[in-house]
Amino acid sequence: MSGMFGKVAAVAAAATAVVTLAGAPASAADTAYNTRSVWLDGKPVSGQEQACTTRSMYLASGTYTWTQILGASRTPTRDIYLAEGTYWWIDCIRPHGGYYEQYSILDKPDSEMAFLLDPSFTQSEGTYTFGSLLDPHF
Repeated sequence: MSGMFGKVAAVAAAATAVVTLAGAPASAADTAYNTRSVWLDGKPVSGQEQACTTRSMYLASGTYTWTQILGASRTPTRDIYLAEGTYWWIDCIRPHGGYYEQYSILDKPDSEMAFLLDPSFTQSEGTYTFGSLLDPHF
C-alpha cells in the first residue's frame, strides 16, 4: 500500500498548483489548518490539473482529529495518533470524468504515510475553500 501513497505524494509534489507554506509548531491547544481557495467549474474532466496546498509542520506527539474541509463540509474525519516530528501535510482536489476526488496526506520521514480520502463527489460551479484541519487532544 505504501507504494500507492508514494505515487500520490509524488503527484502532489509535482502538481503545478502546489502552494508551500512554512509551518510554525502547533501548540497543544491550537487547531491547525492546511487550506486554500480554488475555483471549481462543476464539470470535472479527467486530465484537468489538480489543485493542491502543501505545508511542512512540526507536531507534538499525541492524538489528533483530522478532518477534511470543502466549503462548509467537514467530512471525512478520523482520529489519529501522530509521533513527534516534522510532517509534510498535503491536500489536493483532483478532477475525474464527472466527479472530483479530495485527498489529504500526512507524511513524516521514516514513518508510514497517513491519508484521508473523499473518493467521489460532485460540486456546483464556484469558489471553495478546501484542505484539512488537525485538532489536538492533549
